[in-house]
Order: sequence, then structure tokens, then C-alpha cells
Amino acid sequence: MVDSAIRRHSEQEAEDSSDEESPNEITQRFYNLLADANKPVFDGSSESKLSVCIKLMACKSNWNVPNQAMDFISKLILELTPVNNSLPKNYYEAKQCVSKLGLEAKKIDCCLNGCMLFYDNDNGKNDASLVQCKFCGQPRFQTIHPKRRQKKPIPFKYMFYLPIIPRLQRMFASMQTAEHMTWHDGKKNEGMLRHPSNGEAWKHFNRKHPSFASDARNVRLGLCSDGFTPYIQASKSPYSCCPVIVTPYNLPPEMCMTKPYMFLTCIIPDPSNPKASIDVYLEPLIDDLKKLWSGVWTYDVSKKQNFLMRAALMWTISGFPAYDMLSGWSTHGRLACPHCMEHTKSFSLSYGRKNSWFDCHRRFLRMDHMFRKNKKAFRKGEVETDLPPPRLNPSQVWRRVKHFPKVTESGINRIEGFGEWHNWTKRSIFWDLSYWKDNLLRHNLDVMHIEKNFFDNIFNTVMNVGEAKGEFLRIKRRG
Repeated sequence: MVDSAIRRHSEQEAEDSSDEESPNEITQRFYNLLADANKPVFDGSSESKLSVCIKLMACKSNWNVPNQAMDFISKLILELTPVNNSLPKNYYEAKQCVSKLGLEAKKIDCCLNGCMLFYDNDNGKNDASLVQCKFCGQPRFQTIHPKRRQKKPIPFKYMFYLPIIPRLQRMFASMQTAEHMTWHDGKKNEGMLRHPSNGEAWKHFNRKHPSFASDARNVRLGLCSDGFTPYIQASKSPYSCCPVIVTPYNLPPEMCMTKPYMFLTCIIPDPSNPKASIDVYLEPLIDDLKKLWSGVWTYDVSKKQNFLMRAALMWTISGFPAYDMLSGWSTHGRLACPHCMEHTKSFSLSYGRKNSWFDCHRRFLRMDHMFRKNKKAFRKGEVETDLPPPRLNPSQVWRRVKHFPKVTESGINRIEGFGEWHNWTKRSIFWDLSYWKDNLLRHNLDVMHIEKNFFDNIFNTVMNVGEAKGEFLRIKRRG
């Protein structure tokens, strides 16, 4: 029995070793760079050239240190260490060492009004050579004074895009994360929702795309976005920007939504909310998501194999105002509710002329519920007899929006019938993904964000915060 077990074990080892593959060219180049950069800077040192370069860049980023000061620090370190070392001579060399690892950041010029991006893609779009916007005619570059010695033209506006493909490939190139990228496949389903893979949207996607679900290494992604003001500013019009973060859901719950695995992909610059034009800035990300759906060759270090990694965007996560930007359904006006749509029971107040959704919820109760016949606690004298509004499936929503114009092709134009029988402002760029119409749950609302805003509005109304603030300002003006 022992001899049989040993023979079977040796046969298994031989079989496993025959399945092993060497890394592809891109991954091997990354490993070579990593091995070279991780050598000790000098004999007896515990620091490598890569670790020193990363610390120097972190020092500059955290404390906003000027480049000249970083060069001085690099020179000082060189003077204090042995002669035979591999330390960077200046900040430029440190930045070059880190950039060789392949996690680049692309700087893309934008139209000042947010109409388009000046860049090329694989789908035949060639806008990188344009010098003015093809929608509004706004010039791309600033006028340079003739006395200035400026070699390169200065764009009015630009954005940063951090490609998602190299970072997903790095997840499989590291032993620390490669084994966790298939966690969702081997777990036990106990009938409790502990991870997105337990949800019906995940299972529905598996049924719709069995070839994608057949390989557990294929990546499921979630996207979230919201605007924020990076610095406290006392000016009347503070500057704000809108980051776009992508998260891989293959990881276990304790790793899934942690800081190291929340990948910043786009930084959308704008003094104000980008609104419908957010699709313009999402174009590079959508192009990468299209490539990922077809697949990119990736090396899995845990199995020592090259495989075709595919990825799919499962849904977005946002607050209610950002839902407007991402989905294309406006959350303002009488038809703001994305569930009720044109079947809403909202009405305008007689004196304030504001839209109100009071007493729109009784229709969701069962037909024999006592609240439906209550004429005093809700709208006076009214009994609710209507059924809930119909819930549209993804195919029905796609049939409604497929004929609407895209912001990236026609600019921002008002669609006929807006505010009357629909609240669509555009056809969202996410519909360009071939599998988006198969997603059961396309947009999630951040409940914590909504609860916070809801509480702020109620508290400010009850405590009369607006009036108190106005009175304070009047007293301040009087001296």
C-alpha cells in the first residue's frame, strides 16, 4: 500500500511538472526587472534599490517636497553610503526605476468643456492629432507668449488614466494574491449573502455566460465613483474632482474591499460636477474593459501556467446623484425615481411648486394592507388601489435606450420628451460593453451615503440651520 501511494504521488508530481509553463515575455520581463531592483543597494544592507526609490517617491508625495530637495536628499544618501552602491543619483532615476515595473499613468488632453478626449484607440478613433474640439470648437492648447521659451504646447485641461489591465495581471503574478483570485469558486454556499458571489446577479451572469464562468480565474469587477473636494477651500467656487475606482470581486471578503485592492483608474478634473459628460472621461477604461472581455494573456504564478484572462464589469456603486451620471437616468425633476419612471405618482406642491413624492410608497404594500384604505394619515381622502409599477428587465431597458445618442458621439443634447414621459439624458457608455444588457443588477446605490444625506436634510430642516446661518452672516456684515 505504501509502495502504491509513493508511485501514485511520483506520477502526480511528474504530471504536474509537465503542465508547468514558463512565464510569457511580458511577465518574464517584469520578473527580471523585479529581481534586479530587489538586490541590496550594498553588501549588508536590508534595503533594495526598488524599496529606496518607492520611499523617496512616497516622501515627495506625502509632504509635497520639491524636485530640487529630492535631488539633494538623494545626493546626501549617496555620500553617506559606501561607494559601490546602486542607489539612485537623483529623483528622476528613482522615478524611472519604479516606472519600469509597468504600472504607468497616461496623461490625456481633454476639451475644456468636457466634450471629448484627444486620444486614439483600437476602434478607429483618431483624435490625438486634433488641435480643437470637434463639437464646440474650443482650442486644445493655450496661446503661448512669443517671448516664452516653451517647447511643448500647454493643454487647457487634461486627465490621468491608470490602465487596469497591468494591475489585474500583477494580481496573478504575485504568490500573495494569485491563490486568492479563485476563492469564490471553492467556497461553500450556506444560503447566506456573505460575498457578491452568493448573490443572484452573480449566478445570473454565470448562467448567461457559461464560457466565462468555466474558468474561476476570470475577474469580476465593480466600479464606484463620486465627486469630492480634495482641499478645504474658502472660495465661493471650490475645485472638485471625480475619481473612478475599480475593485476585483474574486478575492475573499477580508480582502475584497480593502485599500490595496481598490484600484484608482481615472481622475476626472472639473471645477464642477461632470454630469452626463462623465462618459467622455470613461472612454479609456471602457476600451480596456472591451479588451478584457476578449481576453489578455496572463501568467498565473500559483499554477505556473499562462492563460487567457477575461474580466467583466458586474455593476457600479454610487450615491443617488452619481447614479444620474453613470446610468443616464436623471435623478432630478418629477420623474426622478429610476424604478417608477413614467409611472410615478409624484406631484407639485400648490405654493412652493416643488416636486413631492409623498404617499408614493403605499402602492408597494399588499392589496389587503390597512394603510391602503387610510384616508387621514396620508393624502387626505385618497385610497390607494394601484399595483406597484412594472419592473423592467435588462432587455426591456436596452430596447428603450439603444436608439438614444451617446455623449461621446454627439455631445450633450437634450433628448425629445425629457421630463414628460422619460428622464433619459443619454445612452450610457456602459451599454457599449456587449454583456452589459445581460447584467441583472447594473447600478447599486450606496446606502450609507444616502442615509447621511437624508439625515443632514432632516436635521438641518428641524434645527433651522439655513436661517441660522443666514442670520449669522447678516450679523457678521454689520460688523
